[in-house]
Amino acid sequence: MEFHEALTAHGFRQNDEQRMGALQSRQYVATPNRFMTYSVHTYDDGTAIFSWEFALADFLADRGIQVGSDEALNQFLYPREDARGPQDAAWLGAAIEHVRQTLASLRFDDPEG
Repeated sequence: MEFHEALTAHGFRQNDEQRMGALQSRQYVATPNRFMTYSVHTYDDGTAIFSWEFALADFLADRGIQVGSDEALNQFLYPREDARGPQDAAWLGAAIEHVRQTLASLRFDDPEG
């Protein structure tokens, strides 16, 4: 599967195009559910950056829980570092799976486990 086919298969749509220095950048966005947003920036040199954000405040509010002062606009989970790699379908799939595994491993009932 080609990289752009993988973007489509994972629900990404092109969102923006801009020039950053000498490189042309294209942004693709996918929303696999109402709390999660994935973004991919592709560059003319064949590399890509994958990132994500999770609307933590909205997710918890649906469950009757609030974080801090309950300011939903500022309560998102993000990765400490974005993933950078080749414009490759396998790389994209692995990056998405890593996010899924990371979030699935969160256990508020057993944070030390």
